[in-house]
Amino acid sequence: MAVVLAYQSLNSNSSSSHGVKASNSQPFTRMAHNHSAQSSEPWKLDYPIAKSAMPDVPIHGPAQLLPTESMDYMDKGQHGDTEFLTMVEGMARQIYQVAFRSFNKACDLLVLGELDSSHPEWSTMQSHAGSLFHSSAPNKACNCFSVHSAGSGAKNEKIAEGTGWVAVKCGNVVAVFVHVPNAIAKDESAAILFYQKINNAVLGAGKGAIDIIMGDTNQAKASFTPNVVSRALGMVFKDAHAGDTIRPADAFNTSFGGTNATASKKYDVAVYNTASIKKIKMDYLSQFSSVGKGVAAVTDHMGVGVYIEK
Repeated sequence: MAVVLAYQSLNSNSSSSHGVKASNSQPFTRMAHNHSAQSSEPWKLDYPIAKSAMPDVPIHGPAQLLPTESMDYMDKGQHGDTEFLTMVEGMARQIYQVAFRSFNKACDLLVLGELDSSHPEWSTMQSHAGSLFHSSAPNKACNCFSVHSAGSGAKNEKIAEGTGWVAVKCGNVVAVFVHVPNAIAKDESAAILFYQKINNAVLGAGKGAIDIIMGDTNQAKASFTPNVVSRALGMVFKDAHAGDTIRPADAFNTSFGGTNATASKKYDVAVYNTASIKKIKMDYLSQFSSVGKGVAAVTDHMGVGVYIEK
């Protein structure tokens, strides 16, 4: 059975209020935008969408090739919460369209990190990111996860959750989505303990072994997460992305040196269980959404999409 999973985090603050303001024009989002705005060349592939259709319905037609909007476009106060919400909705729809073009299959599950879609101000996300299957809403907005599914894709089941992670079974694939806390992200011993606790919770739920771990790891270096996960779980996990060059699926003839706001660090990854996954394909997704005649960053880190056969 094949499934398609996607993860995209917002850049939210630590507010106990989970409304749009917690994610609107946050510092690292502004940094991501201004880093890209240093060039005026068009680069972003923006695919046609139909807001009247479910987001996983493929909309046929050519992409527009758009440039980044001007420097400081995402400064605080430039965009109201309603406008920023529309930008995030557009990004979610683009993820579904890009996933279909990358994998020739509709996305079965979209997880949005640092976002609480159960909050009334985010309620419209269900029309653009898919039905809200589960919301993990701890105190801080930056620790939230929202799990969305659309159409009649693979059956989804929440397995377990904790600080910095949520585990879901999509079809026959056991997936863990992470936003690793900064305090432990670069500490090898602490990270191993973090993944061991996740593994114990997933195995304790009786849903089988973990097949894939994906999301924002804030890792120290590219080899960090595969190594610590393999040691923590006692199984060989590999990075689904080969090589050092980052080429997002929605970027035309453009490459980056990393997935963070300054394109310098590979923080966002998918690592998979080599014993259980038969086939995997991975693509990165940019941080940008269309506005006016160009695009603007709505978050700081790139997203991750994977096609998996188990």
